[in-house]
Amino acid sequence: MQPSPSTSPRPPRNLGAVDRAFRAVAAGPLPMGIMLDFEGPAPTLSSLRARVAERVADIASLHYQVDGDERELRAVTALAVDEHVHRLDLTREEYESPDDADRAADRRMISTPLTSSRPPWDLWLIPRARGHSLCFRSDHALRDGAAAVCITRALLDDRPGWRPRTHPAVTPGLRGFTSVTGQALRALRSPEVPPAFAGASAGTQSMFHADAALDRLHAARRLHGGTVNDVYLAALSQAVRRWHVERTGRTHPPMPISMPLSVRAPGQELAVGNALVTARVTLPCAHGDSHGALRHVISQTGPLRRSHHRHAARVLLRSLPPAVGMRAALRLADAEAVPALASTMEAGPELTHQGLRATRAAMFIALAGGLRCYTALTTYQDNARLTVVHDDALTGIDCLGDHWRTALDELVTTRPSP
Repeated sequence: MQPSPSTSPRPPRNLGAVDRAFRAVAAGPLPMGIMLDFEGPAPTLSSLRARVAERVADIASLHYQVDGDERELRAVTALAVDEHVHRLDLTREEYESPDDADRAADRRMISTPLTSSRPPWDLWLIPRARGHSLCFRSDHALRDGAAAVCITRALLDDRPGWRPRTHPAVTPGLRGFTSVTGQALRALRSPEVPPAFAGASAGTQSMFHADAALDRLHAARRLHGGTVNDVYLAALSQAVRRWHVERTGRTHPPMPISMPLSVRAPGQELAVGNALVTARVTLPCAHGDSHGALRHVISQTGPLRRSHHRHAARVLLRSLPPAVGMRAALRLADAEAVPALASTMEAGPELTHQGLRATRAAMFIALAGGLRCYTALTTYQDNARLTVVHDDALTGIDCLGDHWRTALDELVTTRPSP
């Protein structure tokens, strides 16, 4: 297949503070991805490459790669689609059953390195025991989840054009800057690694998913207040608590996590670079019931929303020299103090590719820099998918999905305690 032509020159661009932080933590390209599951037969690799070749020239951000000095992005004038679009075929030694094959394919998506010799992104066709998946991967230093979802849909959707909710700039007040400063000061405290995530790393990582009806999260939100993200985090805190009790018989203490917040402006949905800030939230893992856990989460996230924390963080981060901003971003997500990241992403309305409808969507990133666990809630159509990427030293963590669904059920089927 011939290289895709460039429609116009793309100017160089400096790496922002968050971009540089992701680059630094992984010492190179850090894989992050959007995975779509489909029922029915997989398309041919040639037809997938043809679709990408039709569209890639119009997506400027896909032409960028990090320059050798690690401070600037430069664009290539053409892309060889064959070098970016692949089919994943596992060897028989990699699995013993169809479910093992699916897990092995997911492991390959988080462990296969991205190249530095060309723009670091790829698209994989993954045959499954039931149906198939299409997975867009990218260097996290070049884009965040919102941009990755938009690019995935722009490349694949039979009817492209959807854009996610963006965040028009708001002028933050004193409360917002006070909130950001308070979190920055708390990040300077000596870390205490939560016990469920302590110990030596295995050096390998795996990924699994758990699905729930999106209506369940909305029902809990309507009953108790807060947002879908609050419900997700409260149920996650209960899942960690129950997993730890099963392993040790002891209660797990409250656990700080890093929560990425999008500050992507309208019209910048496909732009290269990260439009993210980070907030810390403490998961109330010691709470004995899901309702109390949700109240505790809302007591933290409510003030963040009311104070326009994300916009204050955006202003402060952009006012700092990039090197200083990078260190600040790294400190807020320090894996020694914050063993888990928890993201939320909306993947949009129904997507069809070559006439087949995607049934599930998931977002993920590979672990780096000592991070032990990454979770993401991806909403698509009527489904909410919890994705967990974890260090393989965290034994028994697969039960987190079932515990998370149980906590969701409790939030909508049992009465809260007084």
